[in-house]
Amino acid sequence: MGDEKSQKSLNGMKLLILDMDGVVNRGADNCSPDRHIYDDRFSHVVPMQNGKGTCELTYVDPELAKRVSKLISDYDLYIVSSSTWRLYYSQEEFKELLTLRGLPGERLVGYTPNLYRDSSFFGGGCPRRTEIRAFMEHAEEEFGWDIEFYVILDDDPSANYDTEKGRLFLTDFDKGYDAEIDKEVRKYLDEK
Repeated sequence: MGDEKSQKSLNGMKLLILDMDGVVNRGADNCSPDRHIYDDRFSHVVPMQNGKGTCELTYVDPELAKRVSKLISDYDLYIVSSSTWRLYYSQEEFKELLTLRGLPGERLVGYTPNLYRDSSFFGGGCPRRTEIRAFMEHAEEEFGWDIEFYVILDDDPSANYDTEKGRLFLTDFDKGYDAEIDKEVRKYLDEK
């Protein structure tokens, strides 16, 4: 979940539980025909389902990345990835990918656990809130992290893990982390 140095030094943590698709990109942007804009080791181009072109699976919209990065900077947030992207990369690789895509990769401190294969929810998956809750319990109980608050940015309503310490801000898959959601998140954080 986090390295030993992070475990000892990150008390009073402010977390951003971050999904990628539908947050730092817009749904239609992911699979625009023949999208291949990156030339790095994380570039992941696959055929479109309709067979008419390709799509870049690690696409991050620069405007949305800038907005999320500013939020992280303004509120001194650390990133915990809840995205399915976390399943394909080590934390060090994911830090590099985030940085290459315009996000502060150095702020990544962990992943929510992958509980999908261990659940019968919808024939093999589990709601994302279960993975978020498991991370929070592990971080507080095992690492001794004092989580001051958290915000969840996700386009999946199953990520709804609202407690007194934090809440979900549901993005629209086709809009991502837009200015309207940013205002809501900032208002919430200003009241913390």
